[in-house]
Amino acid sequence: MFAGAAGVPVLALETRKQPGAKIRVSGGGRCNVLPSVMSVDDFSTHGSANAMRNVLMSWPLADVKRFFVSDLGLAMKVENTGKMFPVSDRSKDVVDALLAGMSRASVTLRGEARVASIQPGFVLTLEGGETIHTDRVLLSGGGLSMPRTGSDGATWGMARRAGHTVLPTYPALVPLLTAEADWQALSGLSLPVKLSARVGNKVVAETTNDFLFTHTTFSGPSVLDISQHFTKPESTATLHASWAPQDWDALLTQPGKRSIVTMIRDYVPRRLADTLLARADLPLERTTSELSREQRRRLVEILDACELSVTGSEGYKTAEVTAGGIPLDEFSLKTLESKRIPGLYVAGEMLDVKGRIGGFNFLWAWVTGRKVGQAIAKALEIG
Repeated sequence: MFAGAAGVPVLALETRKQPGAKIRVSGGGRCNVLPSVMSVDDFSTHGSANAMRNVLMSWPLADVKRFFVSDLGLAMKVENTGKMFPVSDRSKDVVDALLAGMSRASVTLRGEARVASIQPGFVLTLEGGETIHTDRVLLSGGGLSMPRTGSDGATWGMARRAGHTVLPTYPALVPLLTAEADWQALSGLSLPVKLSARVGNKVVAETTNDFLFTHTTFSGPSVLDISQHFTKPESTATLHASWAPQDWDALLTQPGKRSIVTMIRDYVPRRLADTLLARADLPLERTTSELSREQRRRLVEILDACELSVTGSEGYKTAEVTAGGIPLDEFSLKTLESKRIPGLYVAGEMLDVKGRIGGFNFLWAWVTGRKVGQAIAKALEIG
């Protein structure tokens, strides 16, 4: 869109009949377009955090918001979660606004046009045999997540064949599987929880947000945000939950005849309180004064650092993004043009940068797409 607006003839090739499939299904069909606030800490990369910051700060969040509202005419609202949605709560309106912007920029969009190969000199061959010659190529085919939207990782293969590195990929922002019946029995229960990912005794990640038990998984924003530490290749991380921010050791040493389960129910839902006590192998009627030192220690650990058994994840089928990808250091940070293949650019999820839940990955897509569009216009001395 930005290259087209500067006068560059642009052809956008879309594998599906209708574009914007991932936008249409995101946010439960509402599309979380952007976060309302942002920090570089909301993103992660296997490479240089400074390089990632350099790219992110090239289009400040306030200016991205202004672009959607003023330039694209998309009315947006901020919800109490900090997420920004279209006022209409319809993801279709986001797609329509983007398509209208492309039309105003004279971008030609072709659906059902899958690229089979890219030859030196930028000769693109489509699956039907048609060839297209071009001066510049932008790869922005996404990752492997949500394959029902058309994502299949094929453009990573093109980049790899062209000479780029593709770091190991794995699902991120994905529910984690559990096989433990007592957790599965809590299906439907939701509460705010502090989660930590630990490797040995070291905490490698922490997050506090809503947590949801389902029939087979741990889910909710807190789980999605920390999930990539358990899906990455050869992960040895363990998942731990702090169910409520209390000084449990002090509470459990109070004298009196009040039952422990009644006290715990003051801070966590009844069903969870009963389950936690059962995991500590304590009867519901036990009082604080009846606890031995070892029983209190075990219960405090279950309340404040409860290890949750993770057997895997739901995989790419439900993952919102794919972690891994092409390292940023293989591109110019000013233009996202390849250092190895001049004239080739990459944007969005294909790059080794991922955001947490809340519109951050869309923000990365918008920022990198704009950067490439402007760079192509400048390279061709248009605009």
